[in-house]
Amino acid sequence: MIIRTNSIQTTLDKLYNLLSTERKVYYARFGDGDTNIMSGTGRCIEHTASPELQRELITAFSIDDSHYIRGVMVKEPIFDGYGLKTRNNSPDEMVAINFISSVFGNKDEVVFDSHVLLTYIAVCEQEIMIDFLNKFIRPKKKLFIGSVPKDEIEKLVGKIDYYVEVPRERVSEEKVAAGIPVGAYYSIAEWWPKVLECVDDVELVIPTAGMAGRVTCGRLWHLNKNIHCIELGSMVDAVVGKLSRSIWGRNNNIMKIQNLLRDV
Repeated sequence: MIIRTNSIQTTLDKLYNLLSTERKVYYARFGDGDTNIMSGTGRCIEHTASPELQRELITAFSIDDSHYIRGVMVKEPIFDGYGLKTRNNSPDEMVAINFISSVFGNKDEVVFDSHVLLTYIAVCEQEIMIDFLNKFIRPKKKLFIGSVPKDEIEKLVGKIDYYVEVPRERVSEEKVAAGIPVGAYYSIAEWWPKVLECVDDVELVIPTAGMAGRVTCGRLWHLNKNIHCIELGSMVDAVVGKLSRSIWGRNNNIMKIQNLLRDV
């Protein structure tokens, strides 16, 4: 089986086309932590593993539709904070390849889209990022799901009509040893009903809850919600100066994100 990932430009062109013409478009971004948990080989910095999370992630990952854009960290360069860097045959890459082969082994070819797209253009192609925000994010009636304060994140995404707050906590060795589940997924029973209360009244959903964001994409897709659902990734943390990824501590990137902000 051939595994291929579309380039940043191809993925961007696809998003512009679909978001301009279609009511139901989802962009879910699966990283190394996701493939670790889906494959049962590890965990991630935001979520401890569980059979329930594994099952829901695989369900979201397995959606195969031209309007469901899967950004997957496989067969593409990574953004290290300075530029794009090849990581062929890294251990994380091989975990992803083996897992994908196990899920889609009956296909001759599987094509994914760029995982790094929005993070890269947010730092390195800011005019493009601002245009994307102005066309597809800021004007939309929207639901934001996450932990960044509403008044702060509105500087990036524009007016938020519905805000569903989720707790966020990093995994620690002590909590893993104690068997304590950590991550937004494990409070989903509390905040998911709030999502359902308002999702039919919006055009756009922005999940920023780590792996629970991918679960959100999968659940809403299977509920046939005709919306745009776009994961922006860790740039939302950079808005408030949170170094949730190492790239924001490099090359003055956390300050560069401030160039994207505007008063609401």
